[in-house]
Amino acid sequence: MNPTFKRHFRIYLVNNHPAYIVDEEGNKYIFHRMTKSKTSGGRKNWKLENNPLKDCYFTCYMIKQEQKASKRKFSQFKLKTKKGIDPSLPWIKRINKK
Repeated sequence: MNPTFKRHFRIYLVNNHPAYIVDEEGNKYIFHRMTKSKTSGGRKNWKLENNPLKDCYFTCYMIKQEQKASKRKFSQFKLKTKKGIDPSLPWIKRINKK
């Protein structure tokens, strides 16, 4: 786990949806995908009370499964968050820490 890494949101280019980047390992990001669905693969997703992304007002869910993907599969830019919302989402813990 990189102590200087700041959690943020980027577009996951595989599905063109936002992803919450939790950490990085070399040239890969560890992330949770975001969706509008209450369930994914028959499992419940985390409901975000306030959608943290700027200019997005729909109810947002985050898939609990932690994933890894190459940094090339993400947008070059970070997504902006709404004022007053902490983008670090401290209640989300790393699942597979080294």
